Amino acid sequence: MASGPEHDDEAPSLASRVLDLLDDDLLGVAEQSEGNVLPETASGADTPEEVQATPEEPLPEPVPVDEPLHEPPEVMPEPSPSPPDGDEEDAPEPVESSPAAPPKEGRKGRKFKPKGMYLGRRRDTDEPVDINPSVLARHAAMLGSTGSGKTVMAKALIEEAALAGIPALIIDPQGDLARLALGGDASTIEAKGEDAARMRRLLDSTEVRIWTPLRSKGLPLCIDPFHAPPADLDPEEAITAWDMVAAGFTSLAGYDVEKAQGKTIKPYLYEVLVQGTRVGLDVADFQSLARVVREPHDAFLRHLYPECFADHEEDFEGEAPQLPPWTVVAGDHGLTDFEERLPKATRYELARRLSAFSSGVNQLLFSNGVPINIDAFTEPAVPGKIPLNIVYLNTIQDENQKQYFVQELSRELYDWMLTQQPAEGELKLLFFMDEVAPSLPPHPRNPPAKDLIKLIFKQARKYGVACVLATQNVSDVDYKILAQANTTFVGRFTQPQDVEKVRHLLKESGSDVDLVGQLPTLGPGQFQVVAPDVDENPFPVQCRWLYTDHGAPLSEDQVEDLISDDVRRWARSRSAGAHRKRGGGGAAD
Repeated sequence: MASGPEHDDEAPSLASRVLDLLDDDLLGVAEQSEGNVLPETASGADTPEEVQATPEEPLPEPVPVDEPLHEPPEVMPEPSPSPPDGDEEDAPEPVESSPAAPPKEGRKGRKFKPKGMYLGRRRDTDEPVDINPSVLARHAAMLGSTGSGKTVMAKALIEEAALAGIPALIIDPQGDLARLALGGDASTIEAKGEDAARMRRLLDSTEVRIWTPLRSKGLPLCIDPFHAPPADLDPEEAITAWDMVAAGFTSLAGYDVEKAQGKTIKPYLYEVLVQGTRVGLDVADFQSLARVVREPHDAFLRHLYPECFADHEEDFEGEAPQLPPWTVVAGDHGLTDFEERLPKATRYELARRLSAFSSGVNQLLFSNGVPINIDAFTEPAVPGKIPLNIVYLNTIQDENQKQYFVQELSRELYDWMLTQQPAEGELKLLFFMDEVAPSLPPHPRNPPAKDLIKLIFKQARKYGVACVLATQNVSDVDYKILAQANTTFVGRFTQPQDVEKVRHLLKESGSDVDLVGQLPTLGPGQFQVVAPDVDENPFPVQCRWLYTDHGAPLSEDQVEDLISDDVRRWARSRSAGAHRKRGGGGAAD
């Protein structure tokens, strides 16, 4: 683990000491940093120490990026070197009253210049925790109960990834992470011993986009469920990708793919979609798909033998073309007997449910805004910016639709990954999911998004996608998926069942289980970090102060005020007519 410059035993120069005294007079005595977190509010958001924002309060003004911030005077090099950070003479004294409390931060903490991602300081040595962004390539997990500061640590990680030039795709179920669009207070950041210049650089270099499905308050985002998998997949990948498409429509129609009826409907839809796409049958919208689902043989015959259904004049000479029997059609074109796969009554009910999504409020999920496109998420609207895409799911009230949206977003990400060249160490995207319990429940529950997220976790490193999952309900998440994260931030847990679940998780991943005894004593913003790529032993961390604002979840009206005109124009240019029709590529034979 990187921990700042090495100690220097030489005494500081006289000039350095004079400048130190002047520095203290200008900046005041640095106060003890306890991390900018307090126990979370009833809404689930971690509440900051100084700003108790609510959804109805006016938003803090973002810090202008072109105004100079107050910074300490620059110390010029001396012939006799000054003592570097961490010198015995300037080291803060540990707090003896509580072993979990962070050490006091001295003035020199603010002069630390991170080489990687600066997440805070070790609580045992006060050394900065500065890790290489490549550590995230093997994925991470954020665990902590309400009030642990999990959301603050998550934001610090996202901020640092952005400073490292990594775009982000963030699933935000409650609106906690949308406040990344608001800059923090420079004077507070300096007073907490942090570098306000880094905050200014973050705000100047990032482009925060808040996407709002079903609504236009933020940037409207919609699903294109008829987007075909990539055309150049190998047979195994194609089967998996099309199976995800079929699972999506099954779930959308209200069938549980883990129950008996869902297990018959999903393969039926798979065959309709794959074979229909292969022979060029139109299944590119809900009405067309419903028509094929209702009467599959008639739809395929009309497409393959249109001459047999043409209107002939009364004086037509000769015999009209005759339809061959379905067994012959199926043999000639490699088709299945669709009507044997699903009873007529079930086909008609499935068609009715699918066609309902072509009108009324239901169609907004598929037509209002920019279709999910990972290329668009990684490319800035304003050249030179780093995109931070926050998918604000509070605008979707129906829980089934919310999970379907997560499923389709995950499918788009998986398909996009398969089109990328191997990353060779480059991180192209940070994929962050907050409160993952509904999508990743323990066995035997298996919602469609779960298999997708497992696939993404398994293959993301190869394509340069770093995955970070966060939850406060560790008992409600499949520990086998969490155990795949090579870096785990474990915050406070007080309930015995949660502590035991963390113990099981650490054992599954081969980590030191002894640290679980400390979990009930941790304070806000304090974590035990298990990161073998950083330190072979778990280490205690106090999260740094955030560079962005932190408070209660944002309302839709507040979100509306945060979207710049440039980004809105960019989004509108991608909205109209942007739906991609299903082609013939990628169909599994």
